[in-house]
Amino acid sequence: MSKLVSVFLALTAIVGINTASFSQETSSPPVRDNPTWPSDAEAQELLDELFYQRAIHSYYLTLNVQNTIALRDGSEEAFGKGYQKVTTWLDRMGPKTWAPTPNADIMYNMWYADLKETGPLVVAAPSSTIAMITDFHQRTLTDIGRAGPDRGDGGLYLVLPPDYDGFVPENYWTVKSPTYNVFLFFRFVLAQGPDGPDATKAIELAQRARTYPLWELEKDIPPMEFHDASDIHLNHMYPTDFLYWKKLKKFIDHEPLEAFNAQTRGVLASIGIEKGKPFNPNDTQRELLEKAVKTAAKMILAQRKTGRADERYKYYDDRQYINVWAGATAEHMQQNYLDIDMRAAFFQLAYSSAPAMVKRSIRTGSKYPVAFRDENGETLSGSNSYKMHLPAGIPAALYWAVTIYNIADGTMPAETSQRLPTRNSLDKLVENEDGSVDIYFGPELPDGAPEKNWIDTVPDRDYFLILRLYGSDIEFFDQTWRPDDLVKLN
Repeated sequence: MSKLVSVFLALTAIVGINTASFSQETSSPPVRDNPTWPSDAEAQELLDELFYQRAIHSYYLTLNVQNTIALRDGSEEAFGKGYQKVTTWLDRMGPKTWAPTPNADIMYNMWYADLKETGPLVVAAPSSTIAMITDFHQRTLTDIGRAGPDRGDGGLYLVLPPDYDGFVPENYWTVKSPTYNVFLFFRFVLAQGPDGPDATKAIELAQRARTYPLWELEKDIPPMEFHDASDIHLNHMYPTDFLYWKKLKKFIDHEPLEAFNAQTRGVLASIGIEKGKPFNPNDTQRELLEKAVKTAAKMILAQRKTGRADERYKYYDDRQYINVWAGATAEHMQQNYLDIDMRAAFFQLAYSSAPAMVKRSIRTGSKYPVAFRDENGETLSGSNSYKMHLPAGIPAALYWAVTIYNIADGTMPAETSQRLPTRNSLDKLVENEDGSVDIYFGPELPDGAPEKNWIDTVPDRDYFLILRLYGSDIEFFDQTWRPDDLVKLN
């Protein structure tokens, strides 16, 4: 044995290295569990499962887009297509409009434009609106109103297409959209009337909104059309079958390639959806795609019920109210990642996610504590009666409201005795002696409850509620004011 080998063996003995083990670990690679190819049948089964999982993932990645496509398509089916065609609700949005968590206590203008057709588009915003312009991912391009650059005075906004490289005039608040399709979402606060909310001023302001192509001549600009949807059945809901994928493919073909990032495009390509290429799934794939739409929706609903392990969704340390952004930004960004689970959960039950809804803006933004459990942690059922106590000094400079919704998609229950499943601060509610307010819920008016303070519910149907605080004040942010949990009544 050479002197060098002797020294090596001595050193390995001192440091405790097992030379036999070392030799085994480095002599040859380990044998995996699959030393032979899978059978053709097993391979196809695995590939079908992968296709199905990718379809589930694709649903999570695109529900925010489908949410906006559904809003546009519902309005266009009822009133036609055009940047000058505005869907409005002169008598407030109610259960006849199938939409995720519509606000029944405010007046809406909602309309859509295709910048591929119009080029740069001017949006003339009236004063005193709470509004936003978003792309079709529902990423806010700009807030408008008190939370926007006009600070509530109104003004001219200019929206540029994603590929625009022409002249950009000054004296506009200018934004560039990543998608050709854009969503214009304007809200107007109702005033206090003698018997409840008064929409007169809101209607007057809403009908002063204007949109027109930047380079169009005045004589060629069509007049605005305001179509009242208050009393018609309007379907603003995303598809729950194979149509989901057909609409998505149509959208992708119309938009720039970069409307989705490369990773999302890769996931979609794995299920056969690519810009500019035919989408022809075989019978098995079509069945899996339709199954994925239904299963993914149930998965999101399960996540909403179970909550997050890190409990970022909780508004308070001692109450059941949740934050549907879970501490993320309006774009659903956590500190180090895009929160795709919370984004999907949000757009399953809601539309419109703006910075003013997330930032802690004193008396200019809005907050939306959500409850689907009572004080004991049990889910809310339309068969039971509950009381919700709101302490005096509700921190909402503009108004507050409580509204109930169906759990699966955030639509309003339509089968109750009331036109609108909501109560708000303009409703002339019965207050307690200390200025606090009690809201009651149940399939019948609970004993001793004022009818004005009661929201009718559907027996044997679960629901959740949203407490809206418009112009949310500092008492909400420092939590010196907190809503009480719902109490189940006997």
